[in-house]
Amino acid sequence: MGLKNNTICFLLIVVISAKKSECYLCDTCTCKNAIINCTENGDMLILDILWDHADIFKNATIIQFDYNEIIHVKQLPTSKVKYLSLRHNKINVIDDMAFINLKFLAELDLSYNSLTTEKLKHNVFKISHDDSSKLSSLLHLRLDYNNIHSLMPHVFKELSNLASLSLAGNPLKVIDRSTSFALASLPMLKVLNLSNTSLSELPNHLLHTPRFLEVLNLSKNQFTQIPPGLAEVHALRRLDFSYNPIENILNFPKMKSLKILHLSHMPELNSIGPHSFSLLNNLEEFHCTYNNKLTSIDPSAFSYKLNDESEGELWPLIVKLDLSYNALEYLDSNLLSRWDTLEELNLQGNKWICDCVNQWLVSTLAPMVESRHPEFLNDFTCQKPIEMSGISIFDLDHRNYHMRCLDFYNNRPERDGILLIGILIGVILAIPFTMGTLMCCAKRKKSLSYYHRIFNNKNSYPHDYQLRETSIYQPTSIIADGY
Repeated sequence: MGLKNNTICFLLIVVISAKKSECYLCDTCTCKNAIINCTENGDMLILDILWDHADIFKNATIIQFDYNEIIHVKQLPTSKVKYLSLRHNKINVIDDMAFINLKFLAELDLSYNSLTTEKLKHNVFKISHDDSSKLSSLLHLRLDYNNIHSLMPHVFKELSNLASLSLAGNPLKVIDRSTSFALASLPMLKVLNLSNTSLSELPNHLLHTPRFLEVLNLSKNQFTQIPPGLAEVHALRRLDFSYNPIENILNFPKMKSLKILHLSHMPELNSIGPHSFSLLNNLEEFHCTYNNKLTSIDPSAFSYKLNDESEGELWPLIVKLDLSYNALEYLDSNLLSRWDTLEELNLQGNKWICDCVNQWLVSTLAPMVESRHPEFLNDFTCQKPIEMSGISIFDLDHRNYHMRCLDFYNNRPERDGILLIGILIGVILAIPFTMGTLMCCAKRKKSLSYYHRIFNNKNSYPHDYQLRETSIYQPTSIIADGY
């Protein structure tokens, strides 16, 4: 009887637990329209519950388990899920073939976890129990901000269709041979994010194998020069090289397909030299912003010559030019061949010198920007000379203002008015002083003339007076001579 009662109690507990489990997932999470959202649930065991809800999980296409306490990812049940997100957990273990039952999975996000090189084994992304030639459906993989120092050479062996990979925020420091091999095993890769990985150089042949690579993010690294390995790319269309400590840009390697280039937030960049981008002949967008030390861009930075040694220069057909919030003082009109074809131009936040050299900013560029993007005129102002500091270049255009030229000694023409007033005040004060001086001199001259007349009269005494003076003193002379 006791054994029977214990059996009944056990079965009752199982039933109660099953019912509790049955409602737990969708009571705690949001289950609606084939979407399971368990964000910020705070339960490290929530993935295990999925096995108890195979029907709910099976038909879901989007599943999110972000911001939980998940540490261990075990093999997941069969599902039609296409997007699976496990961001911002504490995952440091993923079982082999954990995602093998997700036949339609196209995007997997494992960013902001605690994965390491050792824990990210080559069987983690295995999609088949045998070694068949079946291709994975996974197209986008995010491993951002884990603790990965290197990649095992065969970690992506099963992901031959992968088009996008992000390793941003991992402490790679160098692309070693093992990591290079892993990246080379992704022949269909189109997007590679290596930002904020403490890189200072690229292996020469790293970018040769992914022949379809279109987007490369190398921002927030430690590059002090443009890596020559970029010349290995085949189809690169977009490159982000922002947030790197480069001081001077002298030349970019040839990238015939590159259309978009970002060089922003570079704290040490102070100049862009002649023909720096002359090998980027198909460039369409140039974004160079928030470089606080960038004072000059050489007028020939974009121009190039054809290989047939013909005379004249050519320029890429840039349609978007963003040079906002640098320290530019002058902008040469020869930087581009056609300014009127620009679809977007932003020159805000620079230290423009408002003189005749930059008159074309007022006459040509200001009305162009106003007609297309008036919001880019909010901080389009003069900074020098000091008399014009803060004056809107947009307002100068409305006033048809023609800026004056600084002279050879760099004097400021805007001070001419003050200078003329100073001269006038000086003249007014100098007149009475001069008159007083002249009067004093006149009086003194009159006195001198009086004594001069007396002296002249003394020299014109009668002859007898002179003789008398001679006779008076002559005996004395004779006595003195006789003595």
